[in-house]
Amino acid sequence: MSEKRLLTAERSKLGKVDLATSLRKEGAWDTLTLETRKRLYALLPAPRPGEPPHDPDVNPLRTPFGPYIEEELRIWQDDLKDGKETKKWREEAMLAGVERREGKYDEWKESERERNFGGVEPEDAVGGENGEDGEDGGENA
Repeated sequence: MSEKRLLTAERSKLGKVDLATSLRKEGAWDTLTLETRKRLYALLPAPRPGEPPHDPDVNPLRTPFGPYIEEELRIWQDDLKDGKETKKWREEAMLAGVERREGKYDEWKESERERNFGGVEPEDAVGGENGEDGEDGGENA
């Protein structure tokens, strides 16, 4: 399987293994070149003032970033298994974004909102803005 297919195919082996466990294994981080390790660390937030710089010899999964990286790995694997890394899905997602910005789905969104939450009532209707029901529910008698 090519590298591209490994990273994009729904049935990729990468979607079936526990990546965090594999990447946390002794020596896994060391298989990467120093340049690659630095590039990966550059994707993480920079150290705060007073904190030591990132050490490219330390596996980031063994740092305080570990839980966040593991969560992102799980999300990426779910996306991979759901086909969201394929070229077709990405193109469709980009097109949908353009169409949403152009207002293509505004009417549908409004009808869904009304279906789920009901229409907007005038302020003087039952349950108006002060939480009063507008009728003599026996309390004002």
